Amino acid sequence: MFIKEDDLKLNEWQFSQRKYLPWETKLQLTKTRIQEWYDNWGGQVYLSYSGGLDSTVLLHLIRKTLGEDVPAVFSNTGLEFPEIVRFARKAHGDFKEIEPRDKKGARITYRDVVLSEGYPLVSKETAMKIRKLRHGDLSDRYRNYLLNGDERGSFGVLPKKWRCLLNAPFDTSEKCCDVMKKKPFIKYTRETGRVPFIGTTQDEGFVRARLYSHTGCNVYDGKTIKSQPMGFWTKQDVLRYVIENDLEICSVYGDIKRSPCGQYYLSGEQRTGCMFCAFGAHLEPEPNRFQRMAVTHPGYYRLCFKSLENGGLGMGVPLDYLGIPYETWESVGQMNFADYLNVERKGLCGK
Repeated sequence: MFIKEDDLKLNEWQFSQRKYLPWETKLQLTKTRIQEWYDNWGGQVYLSYSGGLDSTVLLHLIRKTLGEDVPAVFSNTGLEFPEIVRFARKAHGDFKEIEPRDKKGARITYRDVVLSEGYPLVSKETAMKIRKLRHGDLSDRYRNYLLNGDERGSFGVLPKKWRCLLNAPFDTSEKCCDVMKKKPFIKYTRETGRVPFIGTTQDEGFVRARLYSHTGCNVYDGKTIKSQPMGFWTKQDVLRYVIENDLEICSVYGDIKRSPCGQYYLSGEQRTGCMFCAFGAHLEPEPNRFQRMAVTHPGYYRLCFKSLENGGLGMGVPLDYLGIPYETWESVGQMNFADYLNVERKGLCGK
């Protein structure tokens, strides 16, 4: 066993220390964790590969440390940028493609999930609370906690800003990721006996950073067994690694440039998760992800905003409800867009 005491749980100062380790020390620690994970499981491991920036870097580190035989497993959900799918299929070494399917073997689509579970809106945490409050069999105490807090405080309370979603004419849920991504990998793990490397970094959000600080890199037991050897990396670390190792990244990211103060940045998309996901869209300046999609991927844009009744995804309904813009003059015509701009766009939540 290669369980390290400081990997099981990190104090706040330990997590901060890892974030600011010298570059060469960071690289060596990551490679050590990769090797430990491989050795502990007798080589029965795989990479949960998305074709994105972080997993591209982790794939390169795994290939340098362990060789070509660790499978890079890509879940083709139908929600990825088409450029990401093409790029992922060019992965060096062992590569396997899986996809979400139901118990009868039929492919599951994002539209299926929207119809059965609801739209992914605001954030996973908020969407989960909305789903539980609308459809969960909750005790009075737990329901009151989600709405008002209790003697422990109000950390888990649903913000008042989003309570209008409790009465929305559509459902909100965080289940899309579970159905489209997690379940295919859980099935792969069960069928092969392999355990995953995951390219999670601490820059991906407060919750993931907090989870990493409680577990460290390698999680050998519990509900979720995984290795996240880049968990303490920042986005600057990821971009630096790409530059220093001359890695090819997906074209949708554009080029890696450097600011006058020395910070690396991407000229294209900053993140390449699911194209139709609205998590965090309310925080984006214009042009946001949907407005950019109208220009770069017009076919996907039309599918996204075609009504559910006509076979589309109906994303216009929840975005209008939240006051999130999604049209540009390229998509509606420059003259029409002038009128569009004169209409005050305030949804029930997007006040």
